[in-house]
Amino acid sequence: MAPTRRVPEAQALLNPAFGAYLLASSIHAATKAAGRPLPWPSAFLVLPLVLPQDTRADLPIRASRSMAAWLTEYPHHQAAFAGRAAQLTGYTRASLRTALRHAAIEVTEVGLSCPRPPRPATAAPGDEVADCARRAALVGRWLAVIEPATAYTLLGVRP
Repeated sequence: MAPTRRVPEAQALLNPAFGAYLLASSIHAATKAAGRPLPWPSAFLVLPLVLPQDTRADLPIRASRSMAAWLTEYPHHQAAFAGRAAQLTGYTRASLRTALRHAAIEVTEVGLSCPRPPRPATAAPGDEVADCARRAALVGRWLAVIEPATAYTLLGVRP
């Protein structure tokens, strides 16, 4: 079977190092907001919400609205989430391994933490990268205040 070729944009977005950066941004924001590590299962919700351009464009700028309120306004993202999450599970695992290998995140007894803040989104090259990092931080703040089981239920998936 011949390997599939991805367009350069997809290769850049699906690079495990980029995924690790987004996960670290999300975990850092969650830890800062809640004062405790992000539960492990919540990490699998970040990339399917942040990477698809249509979903990312509809995410709010600030976490003043809850995830539940956002999903009520954008039910089509809830409907598409299960498929996207399934497609990105392997990529999320690879991104978590990369983040752990490079000490961008740590596994604790209660979840995932970020030992040092990731570089600010404004320092990232390109607008799309910075936008992804800002939205990953927003999703992290959402996940900091909601139990993983509730977040999974809101998104219509099971861990």
